[in-house]
Amino acid sequence: MKLKKLVPLFLGPAILFSSASADKYAGEFLRIGAGARALGMGGAFVAVADDGTAGFWNPAGLVFLKKKELFLMHSEQFGSLLNYDFGSFVFPLEEEGRSAVSVGFVRLGTDNIPYTNDLQFEDYGRDGIQATQDEGENNGIREPYERIIYDEARVQWKSDSESAMMLGYGRIAGERLKLGGSFKIIRQVIGDNSSFGAGLDFGAVYEPAAWVSFGLMAKDFTTTPITWDTGKREFISPTLRMGLQITRHVEKANGAFTVSGDLLLGFEGTRTYSSESPLKRVTADGFVGGEFWFLRSIALRAGLEDGRPNAGAGFRYRRFGVDYAFLSHEDLDASHRVSGSIRF
Repeated sequence: MKLKKLVPLFLGPAILFSSASADKYAGEFLRIGAGARALGMGGAFVAVADDGTAGFWNPAGLVFLKKKELFLMHSEQFGSLLNYDFGSFVFPLEEEGRSAVSVGFVRLGTDNIPYTNDLQFEDYGRDGIQATQDEGENNGIREPYERIIYDEARVQWKSDSESAMMLGYGRIAGERLKLGGSFKIIRQVIGDNSSFGAGLDFGAVYEPAAWVSFGLMAKDFTTTPITWDTGKREFISPTLRMGLQITRHVEKANGAFTVSGDLLLGFEGTRTYSSESPLKRVTADGFVGGEFWFLRSIALRAGLEDGRPNAGAGFRYRRFGVDYAFLSHEDLDASHRVSGSIRF
């Protein structure tokens, strides 16, 4: 199957199933990314996907792992505002490496969120003085100019936890083609409310030569529904990620140099404009990255994630690996991510 035939295979259903009620920030925590290596390369990883994060970026890449791998990552998002964790276990099914499965999890959480809905306010009106009968006094509605009465006893401290479990499968489908899929279960708990959802992802890797590959990843293929205990329903709209990677060996350094690029297409709201071409509602984001391995054990990385610079480094010793990534942000503090892996 040629690569040009794979694009409409993924693109068509993504547009077809994109829901008019898809929510812009539903499942947003799943878009953060996984692995310090991939993120140090600016997230341009869909055509690379050859480590323990393949189940997240492109499950077709699971077949590149010929041994079992345990992978863990921790991140302090935006300083220490949020805690973000990812973990996976990859298990090859056949000695020839023709197929593999993975189990992974993602969790984003923050604690000590002040819940202040029970606080009272001075219902004194615009002048802030009681019993003057001015505008807004004693109407039971807090106006912007009326001061809140802070009472520690009335403040409730709650937490936010968003997580997902992922089951991935990849298989060699031809001499140059790998295919894969992932089933995920989503669970969110915000204060006293919770939600549940489930969705499907599909991926492909095509290698026309040993030094180049193309990747496709269709996430939330049929629009992932999320149902809250309040009765509200949200939908994660489909996205299609297309990527290219080129790797050249550098004999003098006993290493290799890789450049990669991804294009992420979003289909939010494509059915809300039935009289127009649905492609007018497609959004696009770009990602580029590079990685240089020296002595097959030390790596330096850099990339651009939708225009934001990222950087990172890695180290390998026998079965063990450690990676670090620095992610900049123009408005918030930078994020630091550390991941480790062991193959056996």
